[in-house]
Amino acid sequence: MSATALPVRPPSLPRARRAAGALLYAVLGFGALVWIAPIFLLIVTALKSAADFAHGDTFALPESIHWVNFARAWAAGVETYFLNSLLMTLVKVPVGVLIAALASFALVFMPMPARHRIFGLFLVGLVVPIQMTLVPLTILLRNLGLVDSLVGLFWLYLGFGLPFAILVLRGYMRTLPKELVEAAVIDGCSWFGVFRRVVLPLCKPAIVALLIFDGISTWNEFILAQIFLRTDSNRTLPLGLLNFQTEFSTAYELLAAAQVITIAPLVIVYLVFQRHFVHGLAGSVKG
Repeated sequence: MSATALPVRPPSLPRARRAAGALLYAVLGFGALVWIAPIFLLIVTALKSAADFAHGDTFALPESIHWVNFARAWAAGVETYFLNSLLMTLVKVPVGVLIAALASFALVFMPMPARHRIFGLFLVGLVVPIQMTLVPLTILLRNLGLVDSLVGLFWLYLGFGLPFAILVLRGYMRTLPKELVEAAVIDGCSWFGVFRRVVLPLCKPAIVALLIFDGISTWNEFILAQIFLRTDSNRTLPLGLLNFQTEFSTAYELLAAAQVITIAPLVIVYLVFQRHFVHGLAGSVKG
């Protein structure tokens, strides 16, 4: 009768490997604390009162929580700025992504001469700094009567957002099998039908990633809004936050509350669609 074989215990990890793993987790933990610390400080500041800043430490916890700061900031103008930014984002982002998808489809699948040169013209928009275009854009919008107008700002956002969107979608579409498009064309499908029924569904990851990225960029844009928006009723959120700071004083508790209101939608959207965001941008660079 043979002896029962004892289970073989896996060899323990070398000490150096375990130390490296512990060091990695320590570095990641420290990085997480560094990332979370500003957000924690912002939320704590938003819950303080004006008296806490007068006789307290900047980094101290509030003596009592003042949730009313959010309502005060909302009533002080954040409501108008929030709605302006929301309207601009909900209109500009889908329109820009749709135009970029149509342009990318034409550059990748449709027979057209000098497609690479046309794509190069789109990429010029990524090279030219915004600051170099402010003077001619000011003259153009003034002649069109679009200064201090959300409509004028919409066209600026659309033009500056298209080059990057086309770069991403073109790269993603080049990874798609062209046999699917050729088969659809042979079956009698129009180019628009191929775009809507074949290519667009396959580009869902890249489109979702672009919607998130472009939405965040549009929501946070400050330079163009500061130059071309004059009246308070037309201001977007990043520009409207300046109202909480004057030449002689700053309402830090209201400013912090307004900033929390500003970043909360972005954090929620990114956390919900994070997987699509990473997958879409990763696929777009394969081409």
